[in-house]
Amino acid sequence: MSTHIHLLSGLGDKGPAAIVVETNGKRLLLDAGGALHPGESITWAGGLDVDAMLISHDHIDHIGGVAELPETIPLYCTPLVANALPKHRAWQPLPARGSLMVEGIKVTTGQAGHSLGGVWLHLDVDGGIFYSGDACFESRLFPFDTPPAAHTALLDGSYGNYDQPQENCLQAICQQLEQPLVLPVPETGRALEMALWLSEEADRRQLPFAIDPIIRDNLAALLALPSDLRCPGLDSAISALLKRQSASQPVLRLVSDRNDTPDQWPNYQLLHTGYLTPERQAQLAAGEVRWQRWNVHLRASHLVALADQLRATQVVPLFTPLTGNCLSDWQQRLGQRLCTHRSLEIHPHTAGRSTAHLTV
Repeated sequence: MSTHIHLLSGLGDKGPAAIVVETNGKRLLLDAGGALHPGESITWAGGLDVDAMLISHDHIDHIGGVAELPETIPLYCTPLVANALPKHRAWQPLPARGSLMVEGIKVTTGQAGHSLGGVWLHLDVDGGIFYSGDACFESRLFPFDTPPAAHTALLDGSYGNYDQPQENCLQAICQQLEQPLVLPVPETGRALEMALWLSEEADRRQLPFAIDPIIRDNLAALLALPSDLRCPGLDSAISALLKRQSASQPVLRLVSDRNDTPDQWPNYQLLHTGYLTPERQAQLAAGEVRWQRWNVHLRASHLVALADQLRATQVVPLFTPLTGNCLSDWQQRLGQRLCTHRSLEIHPHTAGRSTAHLTV
């Protein structure tokens, strides 16, 4: 019996994540992403019939579509990710690092280096199917665990051909810190490591500093985890930051990205460090906000390195354009391993080879 992979959403652009793996008579949904832009609806969920869903992490483009699906579908996620589910939604625990059986299929998880409670997913079928969710090798706080080998790799390509190291990002942000600055950030993602870094920079420059209470709470949640679920050597710095009161009149503010409009901060310059919605892009073009990336996804060379580590024979870059120069770049980096099809068929006797049904 062959395995089918249906990329319902997230292929060919930065969009909601939703992938169905059909194998051994079962259909598993990997992530249930919601719309990235206010006012938009998702289309992938209509009439979807699956046996279970697994959620990699709690960012809206990976979990925001759960409410569109029947509550009778068994849902698996880590306990920290479950905090972002719709109220009273039943769920079953994914290990932060380990294995379990889901509908008769062995699922292995590991730390993805991207967010609090976030994991990658590996399905032990037909040579292995690996789904990174959102992943990063460069986090100061969140480790990235080495995954098992997999013939098929569905990887976070959010940054396209971008390949600048994190150190370059930090240097660029440093140049903007000598002014009243607000940095809106995802409160379970880069917020936590940025809180540590900014507190150190604020001390070095003797600048008053404040972080949102929700970011402080998530740092405390990270510190409460087993020590091997965070990068080593930072516990004392996290504890010190948690004991430190936010300044009443800060020059630097780290806030939840729910509070990200310029009119909310009339005496500050807003600096975004991640994905820009069309509204934010317009604000940037008008000079109302600034932008400088802080790496939280796989850089292009890291995506290739992960594909090599997995020994993958077919690789699908997700959440990135696959046309024009972008497609040419992926072809150059991945060669014959590159796969750009919405639907794949993997035969058990030739695991890693696929038959394409529909090109993007």
